[in-house]
Amino acid sequence: MGLVKKGKDLWFYEDLYSDTTYGFKVSRVSVPETDTGFQKLMILETDRFGRVLVLDGIVQLTEEDEGIYHEWIAHWPLFALERPARHVLIVGGGDCGVAREVLRHRSIERVTMVEIDRQVCDLCREHMPAVCEGVYEDPRFRLVIGDGAEVIRRMKGACDVVVIDSTDPIGPAKSLFSTDFYQGVYDALVDGGIAIHQTGALILQPFEAPGSWRQIERCFDDVRVVQFANVSYMGGPFSLTAGSKGRAVFRNAERNARRAYPRAGFQTDWYSPRIPALPYPEFQKRLETDKYGEEIVMDVPLAGGFPGARKVGKWALQTCDAIHMKSFGEPIVASPRLGEGETLVQYVETSAISYRRYGRMAALNCFTCAALPMEAAIRFSLAYFKAPRAFCWYLPRGSFADIKTIRKHTKIFECGPGMEGLSKAYRPRLVDSAEVFAPGLPFFHSGIAPQFELVMDIYGCAYERISSPAAVAHWAGGEFPRISGLPTVGKVDAPDFGHAKKKTAGPSVVQLFDGGSNISHYSANWLMIVLNIVAKRDFGLEKAIRQTMDYFKGKYAVCWLLPRGGSAHALKKIANNTFIFTVENR
Repeated sequence: MGLVKKGKDLWFYEDLYSDTTYGFKVSRVSVPETDTGFQKLMILETDRFGRVLVLDGIVQLTEEDEGIYHEWIAHWPLFALERPARHVLIVGGGDCGVAREVLRHRSIERVTMVEIDRQVCDLCREHMPAVCEGVYEDPRFRLVIGDGAEVIRRMKGACDVVVIDSTDPIGPAKSLFSTDFYQGVYDALVDGGIAIHQTGALILQPFEAPGSWRQIERCFDDVRVVQFANVSYMGGPFSLTAGSKGRAVFRNAERNARRAYPRAGFQTDWYSPRIPALPYPEFQKRLETDKYGEEIVMDVPLAGGFPGARKVGKWALQTCDAIHMKSFGEPIVASPRLGEGETLVQYVETSAISYRRYGRMAALNCFTCAALPMEAAIRFSLAYFKAPRAFCWYLPRGSFADIKTIRKHTKIFECGPGMEGLSKAYRPRLVDSAEVFAPGLPFFHSGIAPQFELVMDIYGCAYERISSPAAVAHWAGGEFPRISGLPTVGKVDAPDFGHAKKKTAGPSVVQLFDGGSNISHYSANWLMIVLNIVAKRDFGLEKAIRQTMDYFKGKYAVCWLLPRGGSAHALKKIANNTFIFTVENR
């Protein structure tokens, strides 16, 4: 919303969230909105908060409470170290609040601040001098104008602490929320060093801290989240995520801080080593979860006539209620009659529910990016379609576990309407990708099922690709059909559910095929794609998988191959023809 006139008064309303905002009265615009070439900058004056720095419609700091954020992000890692820091690298931080706090430590010999946008530095220095007080006059301070992701590659083993004081992962900060960047930060640290990054509001940006946690966990030896509250950062609990080079660093962090703080020679207003700043237990639980979402896949025999789009759409909406999820938009259908192989898709938050029919078998999928009440989904579907049984696959989606653990948690089973007659749970066959990619794979020609489903989770993708609805639509509606040869039905649908809206973190895609579909979801904060490709005929599996990974610059994929609509066969036979495998990008 930005600046809004209310009667005679001028108000500012933040633009970060699509479904909620907060505002304050502005007494004067010190710096009107200025396009710096990287972002749009404003500096406002207020009676309550003093001067306020706004970038791209998002409050970055206020003079009233900037000390809370700057003290915690600077002093928490510095006091946690086993030995005093000498060189600190700050990535971003053009207002110089972090540099001001770091330079209070007498042990510091050098502070290097890399800021991509010179105008942030110049305008903050001119209009908010209290924030950068004394920084530019201190001979230990060095400003570098450039891309932090580029500069950091030249600093291997040089830094005791790296502070990543960036905006949210939009605009010029995109490159600072990737696994490659975090690996570069790890390499820049000395042994025993700490890197710390702002990772957003824990309630209103629920995927940002877990996403950064997962990326940092893959590069660093230990990870911690620091929680505090800042009035000018909407949403209550705010987070910093820290990684260490060395496994014992955080184990001794509190002890080190209690010893070092009294000897520091200065007092802080907001930070104290006596405040543990641990995340609430619920947030810690979210951080430690080992998967992004869950999916139940069901083949259900249909009794009587075949349902059309209206009846199936009602099933999808009522399934949302059964699993305590919320639908978004209207169902996407291949045709109102939903004939053989035709698909209906209903978006559910960042997830989807889908239906298609093969013969007298309904092929159902229910994927959520939150905990899935699996039994409720199965019971409701069997009751709705008056089916005697369901043949089911349970898939942990986006798991960060190893492939053997993912296979162990994948379940193939059969059950009745009340979950009675629950069969023994089988596991898919763990195979090498070379076996799957070999010519003449029997899976496609065994006659065991009329269609097959490729389920794929791709990790370490490029932020700029998976966060762009245009890029994902181009792949789903153009690149993938061209590579696979699967004929499309209708146009690609690629809504952007937004960066920060609760339980959504990027675009989703539906592209219907003749007898199948491409349904995929893109986690901008976890740098991950979860996708389901259903087809009724063979296509070049290796070429399609590798092209998808190349397009999104994915590093690693976990894949399942499922025979769909073939539940006339014995459960064990279906399980033996369900494959799980991994693919690494070459």
